Amino acid sequence: AQIDAQLYSLVHAQVEQAYSETLRAGVTEAVRARIRAQLSALSEEEISALTEQKLQSADIQAQISAQVAAQLASETIAAQIDAQAQAQLAAVSESLRAAVTEEVRAGVEAAVTEEGEILFISKECFSNGCAATVDVSYPSIPAFLIYNPELVLGMMRPIFRYAASEEWQYDFAPHDVGQFPLVNGQVYGGNRIEKQMPVEECGNMLVMAAAASLALGNADFAAKHIDTLNMWAEYLIKYGADPANQLCTDDFAGHLAHNCNLSLKAISGLEGLSIIHRMLGNRELEEKYDANARQIAAQWVKNAANSDGSFRLAFDRPGTFSMKYNAVWDKLFGTQIFPPCVWGSEIAENFKRFNPYGMPLDNRATYTKSDWLVWTATLAPDRPTFERFIEPLWLAYHLSPSRVPMTDWYNTITSMQRGFQHRSVQGGLFIKLLEYKGIMRAK
Repeated sequence: AQIDAQLYSLVHAQVEQAYSETLRAGVTEAVRARIRAQLSALSEEEISALTEQKLQSADIQAQISAQVAAQLASETIAAQIDAQAQAQLAAVSESLRAAVTEEVRAGVEAAVTEEGEILFISKECFSNGCAATVDVSYPSIPAFLIYNPELVLGMMRPIFRYAASEEWQYDFAPHDVGQFPLVNGQVYGGNRIEKQMPVEECGNMLVMAAAASLALGNADFAAKHIDTLNMWAEYLIKYGADPANQLCTDDFAGHLAHNCNLSLKAISGLEGLSIIHRMLGNRELEEKYDANARQIAAQWVKNAANSDGSFRLAFDRPGTFSMKYNAVWDKLFGTQIFPPCVWGSEIAENFKRFNPYGMPLDNRATYTKSDWLVWTATLAPDRPTFERFIEPLWLAYHLSPSRVPMTDWYNTITSMQRGFQHRSVQGGLFIKLLEYKGIMRAK
């Protein structure tokens, strides 16, 4: 309603101004030229008819002048509105970029190891304060891959270090390494197995290692931890195709078995490790993990499909939906594990799920996540579709009554904050720019 009122006021004022200025200026040369053109186009019969109606030439010119003046006024208004829209769009883009950059920068802390290597510690702001949380680092990496990929290595170092310690007994990746500012061991869930995110964190670490390697142009860092990465990949081969009942990064939604999007993370992680082995010259392992990723993907397309061309929240829940944001790496890596028609039909069906402020995360609730919304939009086949997908996100930030540091978790019906604010995960909004930069292309 506010937008409608402002738009009406703007257009009404511009119409009055443009029309009055045109009339005061009289018949301009442009108007005269149009009058002459229109008069010259009249046939003799038409002129005779006008004469018979006792319409004088001056009257004809006055009528045509009014029509042309109105047309010119309309063109002036359109040009003014277009110029203003372009200026507003630039201002909006800049304000959103500035807001995202500030949130991302404030959500991490830099330090150095005893050996002088950088640590870049993600902070779980506005939740439990976990430090170096893998599934908080993972969505933030697009911003850092663009501007300083060394920082992504700094995010992973604490995880590799803790995973190699005697304290960590599992064959999958940890969730975190402490509660900020103490980075001395996982605190999430008290290390109880039912509170772990095994497929989630294994896939995240494999993708992060591959993406950082591509951005840096070498896999030297990954090579130092290749045994650990291989172990986590083997876990995904065994458990990632159809995940058991467990948490994922969207842990606020609770445990979920047969999670289709989590299976996509396993696929992306395996393909990521294949890329690393290719960069290291390990042809046999490159082909092994690529083959495993493609085999799981083929099963995924068959088992996750709904009858309408969309894909499910969980393999055993037909008719459900969810954002498939974990598939974005197939597009960025250029690995073509999935045929384009898969995501073409999925995105087309996604639009049917939209509320005023965007697509819900899945069918269980009306809330969404800003980072995952932009990742899902990046699966779109072209830029107009991408822009259509993310347009409600800006509208939510612009109109939300929740005037808080930028939230990444809000209601798609009301635009109000559901939870979370000032978190580094907003770095995920840079993922389309990462695609444009082209540095993730593996083949």
